[in-house]
This record gives sequence, structure tokens and C-alpha cells, in this order.
Amino acid sequence: MTLLARLRTTTSDAHRALERDLGFLPGSISLSRYEAVLSAFLGFHEPLEKALTASIAAHAVPWDVSPGAEQLTADLSALGWDSPRIAVLPRSSPPDVEALPALVGSLYVVEGAKLGGQVISRWVGDALGSAPVSFFGADGNARRRFRRFGAMAEAVLPAEDVGSACEAANLHFSMFRDWLAVSALQPLVALEQPIQHEARDEQHP
Repeated sequence: MTLLARLRTTTSDAHRALERDLGFLPGSISLSRYEAVLSAFLGFHEPLEKALTASIAAHAVPWDVSPGAEQLTADLSALGWDSPRIAVLPRSSPPDVEALPALVGSLYVVEGAKLGGQVISRWVGDALGSAPVSFFGADGNARRRFRRFGAMAEAVLPAEDVGSACEAANLHFSMFRDWLAVSALQPLVALEQPIQHEARDEQHP
């Protein structure tokens, strides 16, 4: 089993739980909910990206973190949020990604989310027309990038650390769900079913 396959299998329950919390389904996206999603994601991603960048440098891992916080800020700005309003949004404490397995586990979640983001960007466009989607629709080569990440992770992570990377990925999902629960975004109480099969397949192939 490849590293990506092992990570996908061991995080599948956490992944589905996060999808239920986000409540993104075709036709369910309002502008206010979309703004709440963007602001909550920014509060998590900004400190996370700083931590990932520092750990990547420390381990000399050949990878660049996508500028998610910058894209989220641009999307909120395009929706009329000014700099002071964005600056006072709460920020989370990021997962501890200092160790290499933790770094790989968190990067797996971040990079895999880009695939699901392509689906979300289409749904946002259908529901909200010209709403900005710099973050969710940022990378048209997301699938290729995800596979490159898998090859890189296989090369740098010792086999004996794969279990620790899986634990770190699950912890990342858990911390993100906890963050969403206490930030501006709240789960949709009525939504119990998992997100549609298309999104699951595109997020972690």
C-alpha cells in the first residue's frame, strides 16, 4: 500500500466528519455561509502555513506551501471586507508540525483539500455567480500537485514513521473541526448525510 493510500484509508472517517461539518452541497451555499467559511479557514490556515513553512525549512523538505492565507484574504477583500475587519478575525493555534511525520501528515490534509476545493469552487459559482474563489479554485493542476506530493512524501518519510504521519493527519482533521466549532462557522444541524461521492473521489484519489 502506498503512503497516500495508507493516509487516505486511516483518515477516511475524519474526512467524512469534516465534510458534514462544512455542510457544502450543491444548492446549500449562501453568501453569508461562504463568508463564514472563508473567515474560519483563514483563521486556521494563516498560523498553520507559518508552522508548515518553518518545519519544511528545518527538514529541508523539497516542497512549497500553497499561499492559502493570501488567497483567503483576497477572497474576503473581494467580498467587501476591509483590512481591519480581516485583521481582527480570531486565529487558531496550529497543529504541532515540528517533527517530520507530523509535517507530512498535515501536508497531506492541506494538499488533499485542494482537490475537493475544485468541486466546491464549481458549487460556489453555481450558487453565487461571480463570487471570488481564489482559495478553493486556485490550482487547476491540483491532482498533479497532489501526486507530486505523494512521491515527495514517500521519498522523505521513513517507513517506520508512516503510522505517526497517519496519526498526525487525523489530529489535523480533529483540530480543524474543533476550530470550526468555536469560530464563525457552525455545522448545519440538518445535514447528516456525507458529502456527495464526486467530492470524496476528487479530494483524495
